[in-house]
This record gives sequence, C-alpha cells and structure tokens, in this order.
Amino acid sequence: MLKNKRHHEILQILKQEGFAEVRSLGERLYASQPTIRRDLDFLEKQGYIKRSYGGAMLANDKADTPISFRKGTKAREKAHICKLAATLITPGSLVFADASTTVSHLSAYIQKNDNITVVTNGYYLCNLLSENDIKVFSTGGRLLKNSMAFVGSVAEETVGRFNADILFFSSSSIDSNGLISDYSEEETSLRSAMKSGTRKSVFLCDSSKFNKSSAYRVFLLSDVNYTVTDAPLSHELIEKHGLSLISEGDGAFLYEKKDNN
Repeated sequence: MLKNKRHHEILQILKQEGFAEVRSLGERLYASQPTIRRDLDFLEKQGYIKRSYGGAMLANDKADTPISFRKGTKAREKAHICKLAATLITPGSLVFADASTTVSHLSAYIQKNDNITVVTNGYYLCNLLSENDIKVFSTGGRLLKNSMAFVGSVAEETVGRFNADILFFSSSSIDSNGLISDYSEEETSLRSAMKSGTRKSVFLCDSSKFNKSSAYRVFLLSDVNYTVTDAPLSHELIEKHGLSLISEGDGAFLYEKKDNN
C-alpha cells in the first residue's frame, strides 16, 4: 500500500491527465526533480506507472488502483451519494455492503439506534462500523492487497448464510449502454453472491466512472433496484433501463427501477 502522500498526488495527476513531465510534477508538488524521479522510479517498480522520456504515465488505465489511492478520490461526492443512499435503509435491516471505497462512506450514515446489522467483505468498512458501535460481520476469506477486500469461496460461503434486506455496492465502470463492470474477477463474483441473497440492490456510482468499461461484467442498470450518482444519468440510460428519479439533494441523485416490487 502507498503511504507517501506525494505518491498519491502523482497518481492522481496521471489519472486525470494521462501524462506529466518531471519538471511539471516538481513545480506542482513543490519537490525537486531528483526527488520526483525517485518517486517515479518507485511507482514504476510497484507497477503503477510507466516512465517515458521526461515524464511518466499510468502503466495501464484499465488496471485496478490501490485502495489507499482510491480512498482520497471523489471523497466529497462519495459522501453525498452515501448520505442519500442511506435513506433506503430501514430500522432493523440486515445490510450487505461490498468493499468499495464509495460504500465505505455509508458508515457515517448508519445510526446505532436503528439496530442495523452489516455483512461486508471490506476490511476498512469493518473497522469504521465497529468504531461506530454498529453490529458488523466480516465475510472472511482471502484478503486482496490492492482493495483490502475479502474474496473467494470462504467469503461466498459466509454470504450464503444470510438473507439480507438490501445490498449496497459500487464498481469501477459503467458504460454508455448501462453495463456495470469491474477490474476484479473475485470481487465481481462476490457481488453476484450478495445480490442473490438480498431483496433489494443499490448501485453507488460517481460520475468519474461514467462511459467507461472494465474486464468483468457485473450487472446491467436494469438488474438493480436503485442507482445513486453524483451527476444526472443520461436520458437514454434512464429510458433504456426503466429508471425514475425519485430523490435528489446535496449533489446526489437517487433513481429507482420503475417496476420495483
């Protein structure tokens, strides 16, 4: 995991701009060019970037990025999304929650007195919920270093023991046709297991993921009951997947599938 703040900032710049020169990075991050070069050497050895003449670019903009980097991106938007999404939780509910950084923000909006139980494969979410005295079960399983997510047969077997009222999940991409996809095969498999064991599902997605695609198919928008975003969905997606805007506030938009039971 990346612990150096400047490493995170370099990755953020490259993610936004695709390429940056050493001189520019030094000026923007108030670091000497030799320091920036050492940072780039480290990030290249870790597999995050590729060095090129005079600068660097992401090694693969289709590859997963470490959770330590993702936690700091779009944090405000993710919090707004989760604040609105939390209105879907009723007292006494059993909640499935994936290990995404977006869903981790939900912990701030789950009330202790509402007697909520959460089952999650997210290492960080377990910690956040326990600090707030929320009853939480970890799925257990193999821990993925980049995402700090528990996955595999043990995690899926644990999920199979519960009947959840609602699932909250995110993913890395949603394309212009409404196909939700992700970089992680194992996390995708666990999301499917979670969805099979719940009555309602909620997709949380910030707009940086719009019009993108990843290797593994998760669901279509029309396969989930609710979608919460930080920017309006296109009219085409709304019509194609039978969605209706039912609430908005603080820069977040809550859509419901029209034929929800």
